[in-house]
Amino acid sequence: MAKDSRDPKNKRAAKAAKLRREKRLLEMNPLFHGNPPYEGYREWVMPDPVTGTFILTSTAPFDTRLWFERVRSLLVPIYKGRVPVAATYLDEQIQEGAILVADSDDPTAGARRVPIAVFAEAAGDDEGPHAEVCPRLNCAGGKHVLAEHKVWTHLHHLHAAGYLLLNDHNVVRRAMPPSRPGEGWRFPAPEW
Repeated sequence: MAKDSRDPKNKRAAKAAKLRREKRLLEMNPLFHGNPPYEGYREWVMPDPVTGTFILTSTAPFDTRLWFERVRSLLVPIYKGRVPVAATYLDEQIQEGAILVADSDDPTAGARRVPIAVFAEAAGDDEGPHAEVCPRLNCAGGKHVLAEHKVWTHLHHLHAAGYLLLNDHNVVRRAMPPSRPGEGWRFPAPEW
């Protein structure tokens, strides 16, 4: 005998299953499924799902090819295949050596430039499994600076987990992702 979909028990069970699925998705990728309140999370850079590469025309400029290769090789794995445009802005700030930090979204409040090493130290330590990723920051002639790599990795992992967001002015804010579907993002006071 088939279950009647009009049965209130079935509707409750279906709703509960949907909420569990949405919560799992939110936990797996809070930036993609959590709908952050900023424009940098409305557009996503995603490689072709079959080839894992970006499809570029043969006439694409060399700088464009390098940019997409950096996104593919370094950011796509951290952001689980979906890189928000905001992550590319964060990456540029890290490469420049300082992060713009704000306590609020008020553009008149201003932002502080914080050296990435100071920022990463204040944001906590990362000895995770991805600390060996080489982001090729200021490495030259085969010399790799492990401390810079750890900072780069740490900040991108904090961002991917939803603990940092870039607002509409590409300024970093400390954040707490929603823990349940429909819940909003929270912005605790910065510790840096």
